[in-house]
Amino acid sequence: MRRYNPFLLLFTVFSFWNTYSQAPQTLLEFTKEEIFVYEPKLIEDFTSPKLNEEMWFGYYPWGGLSLDARTYTSPDMCKVKNGNVVLSLDTTSQWFTFPDWMIDTAKLRQHNVEMKQGKIQMQRLTSAIWSKEKFRFGYFECKCKMPEGQGYWPAFWLYGGNPNEEIDFMEGKGERLKQYHVDIHCPKRCDRVKQFGMFDKPFGHWVRSKSNLLNEWVVFSGKWTPQGVAFYLNGELVATHQTTFETAMNLIANFSMAQDNGPFSPGENRKTRYPAQFEVDYMRVWDIEKGDWDVQKQLDKNPSRFVSWVYKENQVYYFEFRGKKIPKESLVILKDGQHFLSLDLDANEQWIDTSHWPKGTYAMKASNGTIQKTVGFITL
Repeated sequence: MRRYNPFLLLFTVFSFWNTYSQAPQTLLEFTKEEIFVYEPKLIEDFTSPKLNEEMWFGYYPWGGLSLDARTYTSPDMCKVKNGNVVLSLDTTSQWFTFPDWMIDTAKLRQHNVEMKQGKIQMQRLTSAIWSKEKFRFGYFECKCKMPEGQGYWPAFWLYGGNPNEEIDFMEGKGERLKQYHVDIHCPKRCDRVKQFGMFDKPFGHWVRSKSNLLNEWVVFSGKWTPQGVAFYLNGELVATHQTTFETAMNLIANFSMAQDNGPFSPGENRKTRYPAQFEVDYMRVWDIEKGDWDVQKQLDKNPSRFVSWVYKENQVYYFEFRGKKIPKESLVILKDGQHFLSLDLDANEQWIDTSHWPKGTYAMKASNGTIQKTVGFITL
């Protein structure tokens, strides 16, 4: 495993025509040699007042009952609020009734779990959001805010079920301010990394960040191709692993609590507060181009910058910039084919009100120094 910053620019394209209706988004990736255009597979910004049940389960479809930890992933702990999905974590002493298919009677005996009138007492409620659609290959991203507190265990990941294949784009811990974990899980030891040419070890490891990752909005993302997986933090490459996954996977974000001496130990301490919330601003999946399959080539790319823009209301657009800086001429707005406006690529964000713009056809021109591509923006 090697860690480098790629020459990567990704940005989201919204297109609004005469009716100002939202057209499908587009994502571009700038490399030294090419500008790749990605089409959307799933775009979820959680702007509806409640979770879109055609797209998501607000729980684990397999039940989410852990008898050994007395933990239940409850649908009531997943809510949409103020344009975010809020995944909550809390303690409880409530007795729950579960369907027979969720209860493993052998584990009831093994863990000495008491049942009263068909009910089981839980100690903790956790939360999850699980896509109903499965995906195979793509660029996956999640903008989220992780809470601080020992034992908290938020995650953003893909899961393939049978066989047990999994890609963990982000597993955070509430006591690790500047670290998060990336990993893969698959049969036949495909998660192994060669060491010294003779030995191997698991790929999973902690990624270090220069800035705090807790109580801040952060974008975690990953590119899954037939040749492997690349992991990104705010648009900067942090890890790659070459392997092949055979199974289409569901996209998941969840919020749980680690246990002492268990996975991602330690668990809670006296300072851990309940209830706690893991907030997700958006989750997106983009269809990658065949020419961008080789994840090892990501290692040769120079640092770059994320640029995204979304339509808010009244013809106002919100631009967001992240990652490494790029020349200002890398991205400009054209009107009827002529230069109209340069974006402030040195800023973190920019609001653009198009309501006063003259009539015309506007487009976004992107350049990496050798290649130029133009993507439609709006027509007024």
